[in-house]
Amino acid sequence: MNANPWQRFGELLGDENRLLGELGHAALAMTDALVANDPARIDAAGKQLEAKRLLHGAAYARRIAMQRQGFGKLGLAQVCAYAPPALRRRFHATAHEIGVRTIALRLTVSNNKALILAGMDRLARVVKVLQRAGTEQTGTYRRRGFVPPPEGSVIVSRRA
Repeated sequence: MNANPWQRFGELLGDENRLLGELGHAALAMTDALVANDPARIDAAGKQLEAKRLLHGAAYARRIAMQRQGFGKLGLAQVCAYAPPALRRRFHATAHEIGVRTIALRLTVSNNKALILAGMDRLARVVKVLQRAGTEQTGTYRRRGFVPPPEGSVIVSRRA
């Protein structure tokens, strides 16, 4: 490979890194929207996250295609080690940053999944309490009046 393909590879690597950073910011925006529990913000963040995911996927595919064309099955670290000395340090730094951003994105996605599952679990518990309140009788008659069942209220606490 001459210098021009190496420059192009560096551009593709830089684009992938930049778009991965933007994807990470979009995932954090989704986290904020999930914590705020605002459906409009969640929807907007979801659309933005999907758009950033597609952009990053395309950049990754372009970089991988060029890497496979020139080096076959070699990994990114091996290709960076093969680069000309003038570009090697920058390529290694960018590859390291991609690795760090990937780990951060995995953690954010894991947190987002946990928030979504917790919200779905809470919704299921609220529905269960409402169904139980709707099907049970209001209480049993005692000498001094009606006594409501202990958990028959439709008022749901945050711990429901």
